[in-house]
Amino acid sequence: MRKRSLVLATILGLTTFASADSLEEAFKEGKVQGELKSFYINRTYDWGSGFGKNPSNYTRDGLSLGGHLGYKTAAYYGFDVGATFYTTNKADHKSSNPDKNDNTPFGSDAKGYSLLGEAYISYSFDKTSIRVGRQSINTPFAAPNNFRMLPNTFEGVVIKNSNLSDTTLELGHITKVQTNGFANSVPVANSTLDPNNANARLSLLYGFGPGYKVGEFTSISDVYLGKTNNKSTAGMTYLNATYTGFDGIKLELWDQYIHDIMNIVVAKASYKAKLSDINTFASLFYTKQDDVGDNLLGKAFNTTGRDKDVDASQYGAMFKASLESGLGIDLRYVNTPASKGSVLDGGIVNALGGANPFIISQGALHANLGDTTSIMLGVDYHFKPLTGIDLLSMVKYFEYDIGKYNGYQSGYEWKTKEVDLDFIYQVTSDFKLQARASFTKDWLDLGGTKKLSFNEYRLIAYYKF
Repeated sequence: MRKRSLVLATILGLTTFASADSLEEAFKEGKVQGELKSFYINRTYDWGSGFGKNPSNYTRDGLSLGGHLGYKTAAYYGFDVGATFYTTNKADHKSSNPDKNDNTPFGSDAKGYSLLGEAYISYSFDKTSIRVGRQSINTPFAAPNNFRMLPNTFEGVVIKNSNLSDTTLELGHITKVQTNGFANSVPVANSTLDPNNANARLSLLYGFGPGYKVGEFTSISDVYLGKTNNKSTAGMTYLNATYTGFDGIKLELWDQYIHDIMNIVVAKASYKAKLSDINTFASLFYTKQDDVGDNLLGKAFNTTGRDKDVDASQYGAMFKASLESGLGIDLRYVNTPASKGSVLDGGIVNALGGANPFIISQGALHANLGDTTSIMLGVDYHFKPLTGIDLLSMVKYFEYDIGKYNGYQSGYEWKTKEVDLDFIYQVTSDFKLQARASFTKDWLDLGGTKKLSFNEYRLIAYYKF
């Protein structure tokens, strides 16, 4: 059964204006911004029995140096142009043992990545802006996901408008994505969508799809369907409406239509208030995914002579509270129901970055697995009110109760537990240091025959200019 979605276009009035008096002045008054970044990751694996790893316990690590450099002109009759260059490079010694190299920050060949991630022209008039070219976007299921050194960036056109009172509208059409380095953590053989391959399924659940190519722009159809598919699509068209007309309340509605593959609707409501000396924040979200058009993903998952439906849903809630003294709590819940027999058995298909907006832990993104209930319990303390030092410390506990229709390893059920420690020190307004530790128990458990746990540590330094 094919399901349809209607994306509405808005007709906008035009009002031009001038800022710089000449092209020369527009370039002269342009702004340069950037960031230097160092990223170190260290992960110790315990593969347990059944994997045939030798050794079954080992540590791998990686150190990268890089960052980004961007330039944007001043406006000239409403027009401006901009570009951002990204780079990440291996800084430590290359080990002869591949098990000792964590290549997620810089690639398996240790050469790193250097690319023009953004290159766009924008036009602004009245309360409307149009941007065309390579750019960053942030939607529920197409987002930067900057978990390592490179963010996702996209190629297309984005229109934003705020003419309606307390309302912002965003309409975009995206044709290509450049995938962040986190995707290197799940290598997919020959970038092929094989529904019987665990890594191919995991790539669709974890945010990058089987046809990803880190550091290069790839068509939306190739990312979802793999590089060996012979189908092309029109890409992704999305529409967002955000309303803030009620005191402390923010309402968001998103429709992401991935042509001939799937449609994603996300609704989110948030409320922010101060009760006495307690700052509070609460939010709810709901997501629904359905196949559309030619249902190319459902056809790719046809292993029994019948095309599968894309049929997935997810909902969640969160509550945060903090005292003026710096102490805070953070409680979150996400449920992803099973949909037996559909693509990924109801797991949330996520190939362009983004994810559910509430539970993303350092060691596991399992909340997108079907038949899964996820919780997070967090306590944080900001030292600045007491000591004047801008240091934030956080302790978070995650638990993923994974059922047998999970889409990654359907037929097995297990619980993944994780404790994360975070320390973020804002040394100056431009310089930040971050230390992270993650202790993940039973990331995977196939009935005890194959088990995987790991501990991970990260040290990250940022300097913005």
